Amino acid sequence: MIPFDPIQGLFRLGATMVLVLVLVLVSYLKKIGIGKEFVLALIRGFTQIMLLALVLEYIFAAPDWYIYVLLLLFVMAVMAAHTSSRRAKQIRNGFSISLQSILAGTSVSLITLAVTGMMPMRPEFIIPLSGMAFGNSMKICSLTLDRVSAEIKANRLKIEAALALGADSGEAIAPYSINSVRAAMIPTIDTMKTLGVITIPGVMAGMLMGGVSPILAAEYQVLIFIMLAATGIITTVYAVSLARKSIFTPAHQLVE
Repeated sequence: MIPFDPIQGLFRLGATMVLVLVLVLVSYLKKIGIGKEFVLALIRGFTQIMLLALVLEYIFAAPDWYIYVLLLLFVMAVMAAHTSSRRAKQIRNGFSISLQSILAGTSVSLITLAVTGMMPMRPEFIIPLSGMAFGNSMKICSLTLDRVSAEIKANRLKIEAALALGADSGEAIAPYSINSVRAAMIPTIDTMKTLGVITIPGVMAGMLMGGVSPILAAEYQVLIFIMLAATGIITTVYAVSLARKSIFTPAHQLVE
């Protein structure tokens, strides 16, 4: 295990500022224009992650930690839905669709892990795994709703023609729904294909640096990717189903 030393930690963070200076310098010399945005994003991300660390320090030591865990999971779900819904401005009730889809995907996966004992019921396991599930579900929900909106817009005449020929709303957009699900799942599938070949994923890398056996680290990494894949497919299918109800009227007509 890597010992925690605040002084050394600050020194390591300070040393990495050399890389930040390199990025800012390259951005300035090449007139890329991302230096300021990157620095602001870095400050924001650093502040958020340190605040999270302080919160986790308190939760891990609290006797009634489960109350704080539930509150934290609620905040994660709402923030994930809010972020995802911004990709679905053309779809009515985008926040509600995102929230329900994200909750559906993450709940099934996390409950399964808890019931099978793969996720010990302790905050140091529940919070990280939940965070990864919510984050992946949010990303996939965003991709799904964005693709659905684009497919409907690009194929509106074909959809209306199918409706005019007697197809219901589900049949009319079935090909475009499938395209949306496939597109949303491509990043997850591609990552799984290259697992352990191109990169060592973050969880496994962290466990290795923490002194855990490589075999155990690999087992947990595979477990997490299975969880993320299951979360993703449930989220995207649920999002497409809810989006269809929002895109069409009860009479199976496209909403203007």
